[in-house]
Amino acid sequence: MHCSVVIPCHNGAALTRACIASLLSQEGGPPHEILLVDNGSGDETPQLDGLGDGRVHVLRQDHNRGFAGGVNVGIRAATGELVLILNNDTQAAPNLLHELTKALLSDARLGAVAPRSNHVKGHAHLAIGDQGKTLARRRELAAELGGRPSLQDMATLAGLCLLVRRATFDEIGLFDERFGHGNFEDDDLCLRLRLHGYRLAIAGRAFLHHEGHATFRSLGIDLETEIAHRRAQFIDKWQQDPAGRAYLASWDGDVEGAARAAQDARLLWPLWPDADWHLGQWHHAQGNHRRAEAHFRALLRTCPHHSDTRFALARCLLAARRLEDAEQAMQDARNDALSPVQQRHLLTQLGSHAYYLGRHEDALAAFAVALEFAPQDGALHNWVGLCHLAAGRIAEAVPHFERATEAGFELAHTNLGICLARLGDVNRARTSFARAVLLLPKDSVARQNLAACNALA
Repeated sequence: MHCSVVIPCHNGAALTRACIASLLSQEGGPPHEILLVDNGSGDETPQLDGLGDGRVHVLRQDHNRGFAGGVNVGIRAATGELVLILNNDTQAAPNLLHELTKALLSDARLGAVAPRSNHVKGHAHLAIGDQGKTLARRRELAAELGGRPSLQDMATLAGLCLLVRRATFDEIGLFDERFGHGNFEDDDLCLRLRLHGYRLAIAGRAFLHHEGHATFRSLGIDLETEIAHRRAQFIDKWQQDPAGRAYLASWDGDVEGAARAAQDARLLWPLWPDADWHLGQWHHAQGNHRRAEAHFRALLRTCPHHSDTRFALARCLLAARRLEDAEQAMQDARNDALSPVQQRHLLTQLGSHAYYLGRHEDALAAFAVALEFAPQDGALHNWVGLCHLAAGRIAEAVPHFERATEAGFELAHTNLGICLARLGDVNRARTSFARAVLLLPKDSVARQNLAACNALA
């Protein structure tokens, strides 16, 4: 298949030149043309036409059409079956096109795919700063990502870099040009894709370096003001649509409002998969775990690598005290690129459930893995200490309670004192209990143990 890369830009010729160079050196992937939509630049951007390669074409505009307008000019001129929408302040890893194309073509239900990047919202973000500025490091990062899951389903993707079939644009329409220079035109496009039943996914093995908001800086636009304005436009467009109302309610944390709107939206948009997300969240909040589970599993049938839904399903099963099912859901979630924060949270919940069921070794295993994600977490060290204490391994519990106290977890002072007392170190135990009473004056256990230590003195 042939790919048309559409890059809207206004000035910033040096950034654009670097972006084009990274595309011309792609390894693998489909044959491609590069359509540079020049939104009325006043620098040497028009001179990039050809750039020594017949694949590069500048589409000169007499004024700045904004991001959406510029992209639409490029899409209309595109000759490829695939269209890659790309910011000009980016540089691609050598295998970007190959990985994105492989991901998109893996399922006809995929409407758009996006890479991971250093400057992007959500799960696609890699906290690596500016490491991707050099070709050598981008190549290394691509190799490091080779072991990641190839797809991660999302409800929305950033418009920084999107690979879409041209036929999909023919079906759902182009970008909405009301959003001007940019912001929320990608949310709008993604919502329309979802309403037509399409999956959206991060191609987990693709990497793109991004400078971040270079165009807004060059235009002297206040980003915070611009975002507020575009958000208001998005709300105005979608507040009359029930799916839009569900989307907007979820922004405000209104779980009930989102669920009620989603129920109405199912009649208007029967292919919309995210209705199950909002309904599942509501039933979970109401303690109706069976119905929540049904909605989450329905969403996973459509979007099988949706890590947020895997996470929600595991939480639902834990709340229903179905520990073995929750453990399986947790494993499935970890295989689907669950974020480190989500993994730590679920492992902590799994561990605490196992602990209260008396499965102390299972609990210890969960907490130990959680500590790999947060080695300084005082609450986790306290849990590990409790597991050792419950198993009679007093000496092994002590260093974990000590680390918990160092991390500021106040309750660990009482637990440390209990261990020290059992080991016969009454003076250190008294000190720990005294510290616990000072920090937690309402902790009756600490007071009782302190009194017992004082009686032994």
